[in-house]
Amino acid sequence: MTAEHAQYYISTEEYLAGERISQQRHEYLAGIIYAMAGTTIQHSRIVSNIVRHLGNQLAGGRCDVFSTDIKVQIQTDVAEFYYYPDVIVDCGGSEAASLFAKEPRPIFEVLSPDTERIDRVEKLRNYQSIPTLDLYGLVDQHHLAVTLYRRTGSGWESQFLTQKTESVELASAEFDLALASIYERTHL
Repeated sequence: MTAEHAQYYISTEEYLAGERISQQRHEYLAGIIYAMAGTTIQHSRIVSNIVRHLGNQLAGGRCDVFSTDIKVQIQTDVAEFYYYPDVIVDCGGSEAASLFAKEPRPIFEVLSPDTERIDRVEKLRNYQSIPTLDLYGLVDQHHLAVTLYRRTGSGWESQFLTQKTESVELASAEFDLALASIYERTHL
């Protein structure tokens, strides 16, 4: 670690303690924290649509859907990361006081110009290291377009959806989410 980076580095313990009392959310990337930016109405509407439709499908089942305030913890061989995904379906039966999703199955991020590169590259790589993750979905807020990265027996496959009649399906979390539902009331 360079001297320049050392002055900004904080431990995971310091980060987690600070997040408990902070009015603003921060993501933790290998010792550096980044404040989370605000969102647009379009972004928020898409997140709400996903949460509502998944919540309705998952009601009474073993999985729960969460948005924006529940973290995922990622421990790689070289670093630790904490992110606040836009939408998580957690099938781990997390305790009410838990700050983290224990068994995220799908994670969805709604793309914005400021975060798209991070979502498509850094988060993709880090999320794929979560053993329980079956699906990572990137939802474009300006175009009818969803990119899916799905875990298979031999690695990861990508799929690109652009029609309202297409669906995001995930057997391990027992849902089928139509693009028409994701983009409801967005005029796309």
